[in-house]
Amino acid sequence: MEERKEPKLTHRVVPCPQYDVSGMECWLSDMAKQGLLLQKDGIFVGIATFEKTTPQIVKYRLQPAEKSTGMWADNNGDPDEEAVELSKAYGWEYVAKRGEFHIYRTSEPDARDLHTDPEVQALAMNAMRKRQRDNIFSGVFWGLFYPWLLFKGKIMMSVVHVGTIPMLLVMIACLWMSIHSVVGAIKLIRLRKKVLNGEETGSGENWKKKSWGYHANNIIRRCLYVVAILLFLKLMGDQIIYEEYVPLTEYTKDMPFATMEDFLPGGERKLMNMKVGNMNTVREWSDLLSPVNFEWDEVGEVVHTDGRVLSGGLEVIYHETKAPWIAKRLAREYMLKGKESKEFEFLELKMDELDQVIAYNSHLHYPSIILREGGKILYARFYTHASGTVTYELEEWAGMLAECLLEE
Repeated sequence: MEERKEPKLTHRVVPCPQYDVSGMECWLSDMAKQGLLLQKDGIFVGIATFEKTTPQIVKYRLQPAEKSTGMWADNNGDPDEEAVELSKAYGWEYVAKRGEFHIYRTSEPDARDLHTDPEVQALAMNAMRKRQRDNIFSGVFWGLFYPWLLFKGKIMMSVVHVGTIPMLLVMIACLWMSIHSVVGAIKLIRLRKKVLNGEETGSGENWKKKSWGYHANNIIRRCLYVVAILLFLKLMGDQIIYEEYVPLTEYTKDMPFATMEDFLPGGERKLMNMKVGNMNTVREWSDLLSPVNFEWDEVGEVVHTDGRVLSGGLEVIYHETKAPWIAKRLAREYMLKGKESKEFEFLELKMDELDQVIAYNSHLHYPSIILREGGKILYARFYTHASGTVTYELEEWAGMLAECLLEE
């Protein structure tokens, strides 16, 4: 018994968008003339798989799907068996699906064409038109509104903390995704009108002339997606392992703001020995919009030689931005973040020498402050433990932190 040989396969990038119906049909027919026959279910994420055969004349037709062709759709997105059997009766074989279309082919020169009546085709496209209207809404929502909701309106905070260039690339990727989705949906909706009017439904035999633009768009779009995914994974990884945070015991630089040691001058700092999150660490970074940035998290006690003890914790986020409007925007977003707490309550704090002062209670009822002077902004939260002997009122510790913003 002769052993059945495995078919030799090759792959090609699809050179036409799905709404270029005649261009896609001509391309597949041209491949058949070169001895490349589209495999069953041979199109996936823009890559077509062909079986190497002898050159032959094959006609392809793209038929609009009446139901969704997604992998989670009924019947895996393939056409109903009745439609497949009816096509066989006309001499056509169902091959694969792509986007909103089912692909059929025939090698019989006299085979009756599928749905030659434009009105019949237009009726078949009604369901597709509704899906594309839903896709327009989905593209705008996921590409534009969802990122805004994800950041909860705190875009400037995300830009400064993550980095202007990475966030810009992510925003461009989201915008590109939204535009690509909307444009594709609009093109498919217009395709129905062309079918009704008996107009050309694509580039036809001139598909090669427009393929470079389609390929360029796909390369840019996919590169942006990859960059956005890698940046997202890096951001998530940094938040989990805190690799950019340096232990305070290893950090020797002077800070541009007061720390707990400055709250009790002459004392010796003793940090709490607990590895929880970013406790007792500092992160220093630079950004295009904010060249100087610090995140400071200190938990422990300062013991003075006279026996006084300051025990508690201090969290500070400090920025020296390029312009006052950036600092003003950051101040607003830090306040919005504070308002997310159910315990949020404004506190009275007056410092006439600063451009902006905000104080409030939120998490665990510890007071937080936001101070701004020109392009400098500081967010801080300070609390003391009952084990200490030194306590400060809000005006006292906030005043010590405010001094750094007034220094030239």
